[in-house]
This record gives sequence, structure tokens and C-alpha cells, in this order.
Amino acid sequence: MIGIVCGGGDYPRLVSRACVEKNLDFCLVFLNGFCDQCNWPEVKSISIDLGDIGKAIDFLNLNKVKDIVFAGKVKRPNFKQIFPDKKGRSWLLKLRKSIFAGDDALLRAVADLVHQEGFDIIAGTSLLDDVFFSPRIYSQRKPSKSDYNDIDIGLATAKELGITDLGQSVVVRNGMVIGKEDIHGTNALLEKCGGNAGKGGILVKISKPQQDNRFDLPTIGVETIETLHKNGFAGVVVEANKCIAIDKDKIINRADELNIFMMAVKLPSLKIFLIAGEASGDYLGGKLIDSISKIFRGNVEFLGIGGPCMEKSGLKKIFSIEELSLIGIAEVIGKIFRIKKLISQTVEQIQNHQPTIIVTVDSSGFTHRIAKKVKKMGCKIPLVHYVAPPVWAWRGWRAKFMHKFIDKLMVLFPFEPAYFEKYGLKTVFVGHPIAVDPEFRKPHSSQLRNFLNSVCKIKEREEYKIITLLPGSRMSEIVHHLPVLEKFMELMVSKYENIKFIIPTIENLEKKINDIICNWSQKPTIIMSKAQKILAYYSSDAAVAASGTVTLELARVGLPFVTIYKTSSITYLIVKFLIKIRDVCLINLLAKKNVVPELLQKDCTAENIFNCVEKILNTNESERQKNSFEEVIEILRSDPELSAKEIIYSALRGTPDGCQCDSSGA
Repeated sequence: MIGIVCGGGDYPRLVSRACVEKNLDFCLVFLNGFCDQCNWPEVKSISIDLGDIGKAIDFLNLNKVKDIVFAGKVKRPNFKQIFPDKKGRSWLLKLRKSIFAGDDALLRAVADLVHQEGFDIIAGTSLLDDVFFSPRIYSQRKPSKSDYNDIDIGLATAKELGITDLGQSVVVRNGMVIGKEDIHGTNALLEKCGGNAGKGGILVKISKPQQDNRFDLPTIGVETIETLHKNGFAGVVVEANKCIAIDKDKIINRADELNIFMMAVKLPSLKIFLIAGEASGDYLGGKLIDSISKIFRGNVEFLGIGGPCMEKSGLKKIFSIEELSLIGIAEVIGKIFRIKKLISQTVEQIQNHQPTIIVTVDSSGFTHRIAKKVKKMGCKIPLVHYVAPPVWAWRGWRAKFMHKFIDKLMVLFPFEPAYFEKYGLKTVFVGHPIAVDPEFRKPHSSQLRNFLNSVCKIKEREEYKIITLLPGSRMSEIVHHLPVLEKFMELMVSKYENIKFIIPTIENLEKKINDIICNWSQKPTIIMSKAQKILAYYSSDAAVAASGTVTLELARVGLPFVTIYKTSSITYLIVKFLIKIRDVCLINLLAKKNVVPELLQKDCTAENIFNCVEKILNTNESERQKNSFEEVIEILRSDPELSAKEIIYSALRGTPDGCQCDSSGA
């Protein structure tokens, strides 16, 4: 049995008629104030107000409904004027955050509640035949050359509007967008723009990138054509296979009678070329891919350079970040010819694939060289860089020149835009994903017990001290830090009888770490998955971490730690001469005070690490750090989908010349 929830317009009648023609059993739920009741003989129905959730569910269950179709328009209500029943009050409580989001976010939240009640939601279009327009011109009147220019502008603007979840239609005339749809709908937009549109105005109506096709697809009917004519418009463009036609033949005939051009276009898919050069960039890139995939429901392809996080999220790798896992001036010199070759190979892949947009993530020493080479070739593909180089720390002159080869910069820290915007580079603070990543929430106690028992071989947690060691995600960091950590472990074992050490790492470093620790008297437990790493954090008493993004992870979970860093003598001397900041740990930088001990280069000794960890274990140092962690993480919070939206904005704007790379460099 199918339950059809009926909103406004003719769409509920279309779906009901399809059920009759296909001999499908169905019942009707009419939403008071939004729809005219369809009169279907012998079809069970009920009329409800929006707050009558319990009444509707009882009716659907009584009629043994399994699948629900939402059909027709329902304007966002004034929630203060809803008088919900008991179940309705429960739903409103659960929807409280989504009420202030966009329409599609609210509908997705409603869908989750419907599923919890045991119903499946299906798209009404799955019951209909030939309900969409295929890509072509349907009318006798054809768009002019200037019309096509307006159409291009309208399509790009409508997609941007859709991302904001505010509307899906725009009006364009003579190269200018003169109106955008809002909560009042398409007809209100046409009436508002009619006085200004004159002959030649065009309505562009497409689906939102994040639109759930089961709920709310754009619709066009004869009434739309007549409203266009009444207000002096020249034509209408809809998205092929995404806009519901209420009686397609009548729409086309009426368009010809009124000399309105009617056209359906297929929007191009997005091809996003991503480049990340290290583990922290791989994490950010993976989150970015996940968010884009969630928001943009059209066809999108991800390819480029990344690691396991990005590959898991859907990246097609051209080569792995393993070959770039190095740091420091001395370390780079040793691989300079290999790096130059990788840059050339990457640029060649960009030329071959002709992506919609290029997104470089962190690793500015590598990614900026690619960006410069791509722009020098005359490539007009939008190029966005994610994660600013730390110009506030050293080599500040880089901020002056980045606008020449980067179109947009997305930064993780709120103080960073000021460094770049004064030189004309569009810069957006998008927050740090770690601050809102749900995977960093505290695991269930049973998960922690299982981790300790099966992985760490600990039966009674209270009897042990557990220390997490994070020597870094680059090969050079591993080589410099592990010998110091070995001696630190020996000092800890000499004092604590029951102590365990855990080293979370990534797959390409596991063999190197095992080779180094094979002869150690104390063997740490090596883990590789993100899930196990988070379990290790929540199981530990303290951590010792190489300076970097991992320190934000520790702050997010509230694990007190000591920061260490050691590199080659040549690199350290050069960086020490150039660096402009007192603190290197991100937590101290963001808090603007000394929250976490920093043991750098000559101070990075086993004895110093031991003393700092002792302080965490045996004084109020642990609580002091935790209190500051909460403040720092709050600073980094932002819209969790903002970075993805910025990428999609840039991709949809594209370039007027078709986003092509000119291999000749002309």
C-alpha cells in the first residue's frame, strides 16, 4: 500500500492517477491549507493539519502503508502557528535545529523521522511515465544568441542559489540577473520581475544540487507558461530529467500559441581534481569529498593525488601522497628531481582530464608549484587552495603573490584572511573539520573495553598508565623522533610497573616504524585505523605528539599532551632564523597563551618529555590543559559544509572560455 501525502498543485493528482493506471493500492493524506482534495472513488483518505503527526501515522499504519510519496508544494510554515499533537511535539523537538536550516535540510530531517516510524519514502516520479523533459528545444520559437548568453548566466546563478537552499529559479535579462526565487515561489518571482523584464526576460528553473528527488523537484505546468506570457517573458529553460512537467504536450502547445521558447538543458557534471601532499591534507581532502558528495547530488567525479582517506571517500588516484611524505629543506633537496617529475606528471594529468576545478590541499611547497605551472600555461580552470601556508609564522612575503596563481583561498583559522585579503586574494575562513567531525565523539564504554582487551591486552584499565605516542606522519619525523621516544619509554617503565604505549600511524609508515622498534626492550602497540586511534586517545592518560594537525585532534578529545619536534640541524637553523612566532603548537597559537609544553630540537630529550608527562599524570596540569582545549576548539567551529559549498560555488561559476588548458602556454 502506498500513502500519498498531498501538498499543493497538480502533482498529487498526477501521482494518484499513475497509481490507478498501474493498479496500485494507495491512500491519501491531505494537508489542510495546501491542497485541494482529489476525489478518487473508493480511495481511503484523511485530512490533517501539519501538527497532526500522530493522527497521520495511525491512519497510515491502519491502512498497512509501507511506502510514502510526498507530492505537491508545501510552503515552510510559521512553526509558532502549528498546534501539534503528542507525536507532533516529539517531532518538533527533534527538528529544532533543522527548522532554522534550508528547506532541503529540513526535509532530510523529516525523512529521517519518517524512516524511524517504519516507512520507506519513494519518489513520486518513480510511478510516472514520461514526466521529464529530455535535453532539447521544444518550442517553435528558438532562443537568440543573446538569449543563450542569458541562459548561461542563469544556469550558473541558479546553481549557486540552490546551494544556499533558498530557491531554484532566477530571471535573467540582457546579461543581468534581475530576480531570484525565495520562499514565495516561482510565480511570485515572475510577478515581481514582470514589470522590469519586458520582452526578452528568461526564467531559468533547475534543481538544487543537494535536492532530495523523493521530495521536491522543480515543476512546470501550463500555468507557468501563461504567467511568463502575462509578464512579458521570452522563454523558459528547465533542467533536463530533473523538472516535472505537468502535462507535457499541453505545456509545449501553449508555449507555441503564446510565442514563448521552451528549452531543457542537461547540466554538465563536475570533475574535481584534488591534490594533497601529506596525511593531514589527506584527512581534510577526504572530509571535503564527503561534504561535496552530500551536497551535490548531480554527477561528480574526484581524481588526483591523495591518501587512504581521500581514496575511501571516492578519489581516483593518479599517484599516492606517499612519495611526498617529507619535510624540511635538507630533506627536500635530496628528492628535488623526483618532486619536479611528479609536478610535471600532475600538470600533464590536469591537461588530459580537463577538470571543472582544481583544488590543492596544504603542502604549499608542492601544490603551489603546480598551481603556478598550470596558470602559466594559460589555464582558465578555477583553482582553489585549501589551508593557507603559515605566512604568519614565516616567509610572510608569500602572501603578496598568491593571488597571481590562486583564485580562492580557504583557511582553517579565523585570523588568517587578513594576511591575504589585503593583497587582493579572495579568502574565506571555513573552520577546521576536526572541530565538528562526529567521529571524534567519545566512544561507548563497551568499545573502549573491547579495544583495551583485544588490542592492548589490558583487562583492568585502572591498573595501567597508557601513553599515546605520535611521532609524526612524515618519514623524516619518524626517523628523528622515535629514538628520543624509545629513551622516554625506558624512563617511564623504570618508574611505572604497569604501563602501555600506543603508536597510531598510517599504512605507508608501519613497516618503517616496525623496523625501527624491532630491537626495543619495550614494544609499543602499533595501530593504523582512524577508529582505533580515537579509541586510543580516549583510553590514554597522556600523549606525546609531534607538532602539527594531530595536536588539534588531541584537543578535540581532551587528551593532555606534550608537543615535540626535532629535524635536521640545517633545516632547524634556517627555520629558526626565518620564523616570526614564539609558539609552534597550534593550540598555543590559537589560545594565545602557553597551554601545552613545547620541546623543540635540543630541548626534545627523553628526560624533558618524561618530566612534562609526569606533571600531567601527577598534578592539576591535566585539567588546566583540558579547560583551554574547549576554548580552542570553539574558535575553529564553522558551518561543516562551508568548504564544500565554496568549492561548488567556484566550480559552477567556471570561466567564460570553457575552462580549458592551453598546452602551448599562449
